[in-house]
Amino acid sequence: MTQNKKKKTNKRNVAVIVTCAVLALILILVLCVYLFIKSYVDKINTVDREDWNNISVEDSTTETDENGNIVDNPTMPSEINSQGAENFGDGEGVGKDYVKNYVFIGTDNRHFENILTNPGNSDSIILVSINSKTKKIYLTSIMRDTAAYIQYTDQMKAAHSNWKDGYDKINQANARGGSEFLLDIIEGNFKIKVDDYVLVDFYNLIDIIDILGGIPMTLTDAEAEAANNYIRDMDFDRGVENWQTANTLSGGGDLILNGVQAVGYARERQTAGSDFNRTSRQRAVIEQIMIKAKKMSLSQLDDLADTILPKVYTNMSSEQIIGMIPDAVTYLGYDIEQLRIPFDNMYQSVDGNLLPDYEATIEKLQSIIFATE
Repeated sequence: MTQNKKKKTNKRNVAVIVTCAVLALILILVLCVYLFIKSYVDKINTVDREDWNNISVEDSTTETDENGNIVDNPTMPSEINSQGAENFGDGEGVGKDYVKNYVFIGTDNRHFENILTNPGNSDSIILVSINSKTKKIYLTSIMRDTAAYIQYTDQMKAAHSNWKDGYDKINQANARGGSEFLLDIIEGNFKIKVDDYVLVDFYNLIDIIDILGGIPMTLTDAEAEAANNYIRDMDFDRGVENWQTANTLSGGGDLILNGVQAVGYARERQTAGSDFNRTSRQRAVIEQIMIKAKKMSLSQLDDLADTILPKVYTNMSSEQIIGMIPDAVTYLGYDIEQLRIPFDNMYQSVDGNLLPDYEATIEKLQSIIFATE
């Protein structure tokens, strides 16, 4: 009887040891995977709100005219500004637990290493809304000339006596207060809750697209000619040999664009439609990048991470980004829908600014990205 008890006890001990060993092995594997992923994520630059708050202190210059008089930043008539102040101050933006909103910010800063002191105008602002109920990703371009009510902080006003609250081009918000400030302006004007952003420079997109092996795009001859102006400019800045002709396009058609060609195409606004069509081209380029990214090999992913991540800025922590990875696999199967603000027939042009009908715009935008079916 005693021997049988010992045998049973030994079997239980062996089972416990084996179970613990298996659990330990699983834990080690999970830890290794976590550390491997984290090694990539840690290459991304995480920026705190306090970092952006220093911008208005470091640059305390004001604009003056030829007579030395202080020039106020452009604002609209007081009546329109009053309406903007009322809309801006009317509570926080709307959020839903089944929709995740991020802002993709593309700047044209040719000294990207100084991004915290010279963030640059956000010439590309795309609200990325991921809806798990409709299983769609909505890409909403906010045109750079969109008139947004800009409400400056006391710190900004103290450093810049000519900065007055009021409507101005939305792309200036990033240059004056950084990306966190831009998020505040988007939320205050469009009533969409958005807490996170990803910021890249247009020059970084060149590297991304080249690693992907280029992207397919259909261009008209006029678009190709206009894109060449930007291509030459960027190649000159990058020190490309024979920059006048190295990457220029010979004409339009169904093309595979390399990085500088695709970015030149996305940036041009000299052809018909001006900035309206440019935002469409920007969304088309981002969409093609997302499509190509679904088919990336492990070696391409590794090259992409090593080349791009150190040049990406975000307010998301490493842990937050890692927590998004399981969902990201699901998002790859979502359809993509493109939008543009101002919406057609929902804006007026005032002093070179595109002033949306905010009441109608907010209602339409929320009805689309917060749809349930």
